[in-house]
Amino acid sequence: MYRRSEPRSGHASKASSPPSARHQEDEEEIQDLSQHASPGNRPLKRNRIPFHRHHSSGNTSVSREGSHLGSPNTVELQHTGYPLKTNPFVQRAVQFYVKYYAPSANQRPHFMGVGQDLSLLRQYIPFILHDRMVFSAMVAMASLGADIAANGNRERSSETLKYYQLAVSLLRQRLMDESQRSNDAVVVTLSNLCGFEAMSGRFDAVDMHTQGIRHVVSLRGGPDRLGFDGFLRTIAVAWLTFYATRHYISTHQQTLIPSDGKFTYPTHPFDPDLCSVIAKFPPGLMNLALSSQLSHQIIVLISRVNMWGQEIVNSLREKDINRLHYLSHNTKNITLCGEFLLHPSLSLVEKLLILGLLGFCYSNDDTRSMYWLTKSYLQVRCRYLNSLFIDVSEKNEDFMTWVGTVLVSTSDPGSEPWILGSSLLDARPTPRDWQANVKICEEFFWIESMSLRLSSKIGYLKQTQRMSQG
Repeated sequence: MYRRSEPRSGHASKASSPPSARHQEDEEEIQDLSQHASPGNRPLKRNRIPFHRHHSSGNTSVSREGSHLGSPNTVELQHTGYPLKTNPFVQRAVQFYVKYYAPSANQRPHFMGVGQDLSLLRQYIPFILHDRMVFSAMVAMASLGADIAANGNRERSSETLKYYQLAVSLLRQRLMDESQRSNDAVVVTLSNLCGFEAMSGRFDAVDMHTQGIRHVVSLRGGPDRLGFDGFLRTIAVAWLTFYATRHYISTHQQTLIPSDGKFTYPTHPFDPDLCSVIAKFPPGLMNLALSSQLSHQIIVLISRVNMWGQEIVNSLREKDINRLHYLSHNTKNITLCGEFLLHPSLSLVEKLLILGLLGFCYSNDDTRSMYWLTKSYLQVRCRYLNSLFIDVSEKNEDFMTWVGTVLVSTSDPGSEPWILGSSLLDARPTPRDWQANVKICEEFFWIESMSLRLSSKIGYLKQTQRMSQG
């Protein structure tokens, strides 16, 4: 039996202190804001799902210890202190952001390598750590992300809200200065505030901050005028696309989440109309849907992704793929997948299925409009799933092969999705090589471009292993 080790707890990183006068000022401001923060700073309990992985000796993937590409040591930071007084809460948030979140999520749009975009990270992370406003927003977002990664709970603590409100206060001051109201720091702050609210599931607040991003982009003369070699353009376009997609889904009544949040599950004998829908699925997903493990709502989502997948095939055949890259089914499917993952009542099988659907959808978006958002969210979500027990047996082996291979194909070595995917593949009772994995994946959702991505990563990792051994 393969048993996942206990969830990792953060260790505070050391940093020298900024001037004491600023410490006192910030402490007073945080203390003042804390009077308005909502309660909820209660200890959060970890919920274990009694799933187990059966270990296999097959060398089908690269273990997390074998991949050094995602090591946080590859990001060299040059800074002498943080712009706010540090404490264990702040240090935990910084550690999560620097070691686990930013290296996987932050890449320039033209970055085509495997692994971390080090040129960006060496400029961007020090920028985050030096500006008081940006730093406060990052601490709020990263602390909530660390909580979700640790226990899957989206409840916002009063301590997290203090830094969120401090960031909002500093943002208001910055917006009053005409010379600074449209600079890069404002965009980055608004993006972190959007991320904080999105992880909380408070989308009205996301909309408010997104409108702020839209205004800054307008003042700058378009997203191409934003800094960090196109990365801030990626961020701005991602949030604006997310905003447009959610409102399209809402106004066209295409949401799949029940108003009461309760999913319904079919029982045998299935309704004939439902059978007709399932009959169009790829064989692997057809069998899973017929097992009564998926809700009606998840089945409808699979149906939509399936229709979009057929559209991809037809468009590639017609050599006309541009029409897929506007406000397409792709962005809608990715947004719907994200909505499902926010619900704690989703079963573990359904969560893994959503991860596979997400990977398939965003890997086929050449505009990368949802690429950054999806990678950011998966880094948080998969870190939590890496702490659970998951049963991998002969009964579900093909399904786990598909999910694991999709995650490895669409993520970078060392990232949390890569670790989860590799662990699922290593835990299978039947060892298989990568070609056999792809053959199984073709019974689910899979296209040739994903095979190419997979082969490039396998080749890269084999090369790095040879270099380390030689």
